[in-house]
Amino acid sequence: MNALIERYCKKLKLSGLYKGYKDIEFKNKEQFIHDLLRIEIEEREINKVNRAIKSAGFKVPKTLADFTFTSNIDIPDTTNIERTKNLEFLERKENLIFLGAVGTGKTHLATALSLEACTKGKRIKFYTAAELANILLEKHQKGSLNTFMRTLNKLDLLVIDEIGFVPLHKDASELLFQVISDSYEKRSLIITSNLEFGNWNTVFGDNRLTAALVDRLIHHAHIFVFSGESYRLRESMKRQQKRT
Repeated sequence: MNALIERYCKKLKLSGLYKGYKDIEFKNKEQFIHDLLRIEIEEREINKVNRAIKSAGFKVPKTLADFTFTSNIDIPDTTNIERTKNLEFLERKENLIFLGAVGTGKTHLATALSLEACTKGKRIKFYTAAELANILLEKHQKGSLNTFMRTLNKLDLLVIDEIGFVPLHKDASELLFQVISDSYEKRSLIITSNLEFGNWNTVFGDNRLTAALVDRLIHHAHIFVFSGESYRLRESMKRQQKRT
């Protein structure tokens, strides 16, 4: 009988029900069916979140529980920690921009907020600026750019990490500008950069394009400034001191 139940559950794609039905205490038929349906729904929600996290493309998953808002983070008057962690910016289609030196926690916070959004059923994609630029160029050359852009347009949140690490090709800059323009007031962006806005022209190579891009980004944005020494360097020094 157990093998037959397993076969039926697989055929009907009721994996949660099969995994949990043996643990449900039977009191009456209504309660038993209710609990069966509940565990199946819970399993599907877990699987949905896991698929969203996998699809997002996080380099290293990070959570808000592992992140500390220290005094080295200048939080803008337009928001606060609680509203940021509650993802209010997503509902308003606002942007978050994290500026600061390497290793100060920008990518960690961007990843943690994005992962939190995945748990709430939001559609996320996480790219470094260089990675996204290369994908855009490749899709453009292969004639599949429009299909890729339609995929991006379905997102609730697009994260572009590490703007400023490498200069972009002129065509890549224009394509990235198109992505940001298409997102304006339609979806949220999280941008991290080690450069102040005044130096972004060294990345995009065109003053007018850079000015237009920054203008669209900051219109509905909360700008966080990260200062202090590198978190990774600080942790490395702590580990070294413990060893000695």
